[in-house]
Amino acid sequence: MPYTLAKFFLWGLLMALAGGIVGWLLRSLKARTDLARPQTLPIDASESDRVRSELESAVAERDRLRMELADVRGSSAGALGFSTTLDTSTVLPEPVEPVEPVEPVEPVEPVEPVEPVEPVDLDLDAARAVLGKRIALDDLRVVEGIGPKIAELCAGIGVMTWRQLAETDIGTLQSMLDAAGSRFKMHRPGSWPQQAALLASGQWEEFVALTETLAGS
Repeated sequence: MPYTLAKFFLWGLLMALAGGIVGWLLRSLKARTDLARPQTLPIDASESDRVRSELESAVAERDRLRMELADVRGSSAGALGFSTTLDTSTVLPEPVEPVEPVEPVEPVEPVEPVEPVEPVDLDLDAARAVLGKRIALDDLRVVEGIGPKIAELCAGIGVMTWRQLAETDIGTLQSMLDAAGSRFKMHRPGSWPQQAALLASGQWEEFVALTETLAGS
């Protein structure tokens, strides 16, 4: 009898131990399953409605501020006299380039008209004796006030001899200088035809007297 009771007690203890182990295993398996399952928080319906209401209020406030800003811009443009719409019917004129001011032309000193020069045989040796230097026939540079550059300008308008220069109008010579630029503004061609006439006629003494008068004036 005692053996039988001990046997039943041992079997009960083993079954209780097995049950505890099985229960522990089931709880561990359930805990692992819960950890692997994504956690979701319950959504409160009242909280969701409150957030939606605040969002709608913010959107309405934004639209109201935009409308007020548009009204302020329109009223400011109207007060300053500007139009908020582009008027495509008005055609703006093209800008006009500024015109450079024209330098005033100084009046030409009047001189006595030069009579046509009759062709004569010129004695250049006598000219050398009077002028104190050798000169070449029809060298325009002998004329007081004409240098190499102006001689080139004269050649450009067809004046290459003393006789041609003597027969050239003073206004033509002045226009030639004006067209050449401001560097020739200081030159005065008023006596050039008269000097050329004296050279072309071989009046060396008269030419020297005239140039001395011009140099002293």
